[in-house]
Amino acid sequence: MNHKLHLEFGVDLSLLLWNQSIVILIVSFVCILAVYHKKLLLFIISTLSIFAGIHFYLQSKHDLVSIMGFTKMILLLPFGLGAVIGYLSLPEPKQQKFLPWFNRYINFAVLANIFVMTFSPDGGTYRGFISRFVCFFLLLWLLQEMAKVRFQTTDTKQNIFTFNSSPLSWIYCHAGYRIVLLSLPTFVSSHYLLLEPMSILVMVSLYHLNKKQNQISYYFGFADTIVVTTLTVLMRYPLLPPFHLKGPYLTNLSEKQWDMLLVPIQLIVIGFVLRTIYKNRYQSNDIHT
Repeated sequence: MNHKLHLEFGVDLSLLLWNQSIVILIVSFVCILAVYHKKLLLFIISTLSIFAGIHFYLQSKHDLVSIMGFTKMILLLPFGLGAVIGYLSLPEPKQQKFLPWFNRYINFAVLANIFVMTFSPDGGTYRGFISRFVCFFLLLWLLQEMAKVRFQTTDTKQNIFTFNSSPLSWIYCHAGYRIVLLSLPTFVSSHYLLLEPMSILVMVSLYHLNKKQNQISYYFGFADTIVVTTLTVLMRYPLLPPFHLKGPYLTNLSEKQWDMLLVPIQLIVIGFVLRTIYKNRYQSNDIHT
């Protein structure tokens, strides 16, 4: 009955507020651990990963959706945030020794993640179809930025992870792209509502916690890894509210209405990204000549 009401009237406001409150609290907690208590966070990540593996193994059915969901969480949890925190937990001499390999690992993970997103289901919508092109152009732009520093993109000075190839303009365009992406039927979940605001907020927090040692955009990679991983875990293992859901309900827009609202944003992002790609290409030609 509750499910039918949800489909008919839209999003339950009380559930929405509960989920966003949990997101803010848990992300803040993980952010603090990532800066000040890395070994504790690494232990939590390891424990959660083992639990997730056992839980998945004991499930009676393994359909494609469950397999993809489990794979996504494992890629993000131990091999994403876990890899970064594990590296930061190493003694500084070992960090310097393995930095070239860590740099290659991060570059591959970043590029592969964005490339895979170009194949996201479009949900039969115009904005879903256009999202693939936006994602591809963002990937090209990022490759240009990485090439500027000869793909030496990562650093761990002051024992904090930084990624130097995503300028603020790219971050804002990426935010616009992902806001539209998360509106698609495939990604609809109230857990992801604060994904972009929290990523930006954590980026700013890391910037200040690190006493502004680097450009603020350098902290986005770490911030986004923290937020995306945390929200993915909360999506898979949600903390349910200790009360019955009785509304009120927020009316949802139709897919056509979402298209009319969000496609213009995508076109603006595409225009800006293509302009930047052209400028970068032009500047690169000037340097070589």
